[in-house]
Amino acid sequence: MAMQKYPAAGGIPMQDNRVYTAQPVILSMPEQKLNDDIVFSTFSLHFCNPCCLGFVAFYNSVKARDSRLLGDYASARSYGRRARRLNVAAIIICASAIIILIIVAVTLIDLTSYRYYHNSSK
Repeated sequence: MAMQKYPAAGGIPMQDNRVYTAQPVILSMPEQKLNDDIVFSTFSLHFCNPCCLGFVAFYNSVKARDSRLLGDYASARSYGRRARRLNVAAIIICASAIIILIIVAVTLIDLTSYRYYHNSSK
């Protein structure tokens, strides 16, 4: 049995001396990099939930994930953007409330200590 060499065309020889070459297949996939911010929404839901913004953000994140899995990328992008905006709003409102609470507490403590030391010296 003689060994048959590969032809110059660069294919694989078959038993009947025909040459088959592989053709590349190019698939164009739609951009699937959609951010649903589910972790951010879970944080907002549990720790920063003013006026139920964290809950609404979590709902939109779940809807974004569901839409992405169903192949509806336009609505998934829309729900994802809405979830991110609601998360940011919830964080800003909570951070502002905490800062205001700290300022009020420090002012009250300072005012109370001033009155205590000022009245006790008389």
